[in-house]
Amino acid sequence: MFGFTYDTWRETCKMYFKLGDGSKKAYLQWFPFSKLTKDDEVRISSEEFFNQYIKNAAFVLFPKVMYRSENFLQKSDGSFRDSSLLFPILYLVIQAIGKEISNHYKPERNVTIDAFYAGNYEHMRAKYKQDYNEFYKLVNVYISESKYFIKTDVTNFFPNINLDILINQIDKKSNIDSVHFTPTQLKMIKELFSYCGDGKFPTIENSIASSYLATIVYMDEVDNRIFDFINDKIDCISSFKIIRYVDDMYILIDSPYDIIRLRDAYNQIRNEYSSILKEYGLSLNTKKCCLKPVTEINSELKRSLYDEYFKGIHHDIESLFVGSFKNFLNDLLSTLKTECIDIEHYNSLIDKYFSSDDVEFTASEVYNYHIYEKDDILQSDEIINVICQLINTDISFISLDPKRLSIMITKTRSTKAIKALLYQLFIRSRKGLWNSYDTSIAISYLIQSEFRHIDLLKVLYKNCSHLAIYCYYCCENRFLFTLSDKKVNNYIQIIKNDWKAYFLYFMYWVEKDRHNSLAEYAFYKNYFDRFTADLAFFYKYDPKCKKPNYRGFYSEKSFNNFYKDIPDSENIIKEAHSLRNANPLSHSSAGLIDKSTTSQDLKKCIENLNSLIDSYLDLDK
Repeated sequence: MFGFTYDTWRETCKMYFKLGDGSKKAYLQWFPFSKLTKDDEVRISSEEFFNQYIKNAAFVLFPKVMYRSENFLQKSDGSFRDSSLLFPILYLVIQAIGKEISNHYKPERNVTIDAFYAGNYEHMRAKYKQDYNEFYKLVNVYISESKYFIKTDVTNFFPNINLDILINQIDKKSNIDSVHFTPTQLKMIKELFSYCGDGKFPTIENSIASSYLATIVYMDEVDNRIFDFINDKIDCISSFKIIRYVDDMYILIDSPYDIIRLRDAYNQIRNEYSSILKEYGLSLNTKKCCLKPVTEINSELKRSLYDEYFKGIHHDIESLFVGSFKNFLNDLLSTLKTECIDIEHYNSLIDKYFSSDDVEFTASEVYNYHIYEKDDILQSDEIINVICQLINTDISFISLDPKRLSIMITKTRSTKAIKALLYQLFIRSRKGLWNSYDTSIAISYLIQSEFRHIDLLKVLYKNCSHLAIYCYYCCENRFLFTLSDKKVNNYIQIIKNDWKAYFLYFMYWVEKDRHNSLAEYAFYKNYFDRFTADLAFFYKYDPKCKKPNYRGFYSEKSFNNFYKDIPDSENIIKEAHSLRNANPLSHSSAGLIDKSTTSQDLKKCIENLNSLIDSYLDLDK
């Protein structure tokens, strides 16, 4: 239905299932994979599972599988990203779509331009660290051949990607040699992305698909156009190299002229780039753009730390930061006791205590290292004592950096510190002071405790029910149990390979989510008509039929005959056809435009039609 093959599905599943438990349990989007057994993984990756639930998009019939929630991902300034949290099967489908597109997409990007995204479909890497480090290394290779660099950044990159432009780009560059994605499949892909992103291109935690489509596909033409502009229009540059990581672009420049002379060229490039981006619905973040000598590039770019440690290659940085963590916490405590602390001050303390010209890592990465890797420091009595003082002085300090600070507290393994944290959360809930930052703190703690804290889960359910639903079905339990719904599986048996029925139901679902009542009803009525034909064939309503008679189930009379044994079926069918014939999306009479029919009337009719299907199945039993 979405255009990807079983091989693509199997490879995608394997990529995520082979992640280590530490990686799976580090992120809310990945945590459900840590609950799976080996048998679960084999089942999900199997061709049987693919054919039953994935190939024709049968999974859309399960409301829980189609569930998504907002996630609580923070930016460096303390604000929250507009991000989506997807049911694991829905997440895997999105990643498989991205993989299939990557198999067929033919970039027009100049071969001299290097673009990196978070993850790697070619090598099936789910994590971003290695590819970021490859980006970092390549930049450093070209530093020796350059005198200056230009750095650019795009404002709110992912949410501002235009889905129509993206789908058109996929269509143009993936169907060159042969048709890999039909118009119907492209429509399904577009609608699925819109659904997952609540009307926009989705920002999903650790999503290779989102990063690949945004970085490689959407920016393909943009990269070429800015390259051609520099190459053809800027004379004062003797050579240049464009290297981009997602939306962060570095242009490494060699020129015989000094930086003063290059200012005009920089302004021309920036203005042209901004103009090109505007055509694609994007805007330049001018505050993060700069022209500098390459000797200053480390102030803008430093390498990622994590993989170096995970691979057992330890850099000698600890000797440079002896006592830094304790001093950082004491300074933070002192500030809390004397004044209100904000995100700017917090980040300045990180820079103060974890920056050094002698290491190639950012202050934030060194800080991460102390939190994620240095358990011995966090579990020392003097550190635990300061942390407890911080919590009891003002727990709101955790909202400055909920994930890292919550993990810091949990990693102390101190009953005193953890109880202080939980006590303050419970107090805030009882007083009605709970906010998104408290939710973020609670989620960080629950991930660390593997969702075993019943009382905190109850508090989360009370204050953030939509997220709590995800936690219940995906983190407390193995999410595969949601596919055991007997009624839905009976539907699947009846529809079997009728992909058009799944398409109609999917479109009904997404229009329902958008609150487009007319479209919602139009698609459901068409789905009902088609499902009834499949139902009649399944139960041999007409023994002479060799296949479902879709043309035979359109008139009011044919439905009345089929559902005649169900009480009030005639009135339900009469109302359904009256609404269908008056719906401007189904019939030229467009009578609903003039009537006082409400969206609730349309929804009630959908409920009644669905009850006819269920009642017929009950009759057969």
